[in-house]
Amino acid sequence: MMYIDRDAKNYGDGLFMLTEELGETEQVKEDFELLCTAIQNNPEFLQLLDTPALSREERIEMIEKAFGKLSRNLVNLFKILSERRSAYLIHKIKDSYMMSYDVSRGIERVEAISIIPLTTEQINKLTVKLEDLTGKKIIVNNTIDPSILGGMKLRYLGQQIDSSIKTKLDKFDKSLKDLVI
Repeated sequence: MMYIDRDAKNYGDGLFMLTEELGETEQVKEDFELLCTAIQNNPEFLQLLDTPALSREERIEMIEKAFGKLSRNLVNLFKILSERRSAYLIHKIKDSYMMSYDVSRGIERVEAISIIPLTTEQINKLTVKLEDLTGKKIIVNNTIDPSILGGMKLRYLGQQIDSSIKTKLDKFDKSLKDLVI
């Protein structure tokens, strides 16, 4: 489970509750993707927002010019963050928003860690099995990690299920070392 800064969680939860009430949740979710992708592709934008060389008005104008067509509530939140020199929190706020979104929609994100990419068929089978097991809508993200040597690790519902070859070999090695001859 990922750690989210308390302030980011408060902002994300507050924005989520507001957008649910206004019926704008889906639009803000899409706009968050656009905003965070733009910032990720232009990291100097956040640095510029944090510089004391720009006045409050110049920062607000920059945000409005760059993102004014996005959801008004999201743009206003970004302006507030800028005023508080906390614009760097925007990605964590998005994570918090998405966690609230997932919980409200019965979605569970699962990380499947494997040595090679899973096929679409394997992901579909895993998804169906986990949906049956949890009763939730499952979204699988496949991460590649050659260090596990084979098998798979699953991370979901705050747990990790580890059936990797590396872990099995480590357990076997430990049991051999613990064996008294």
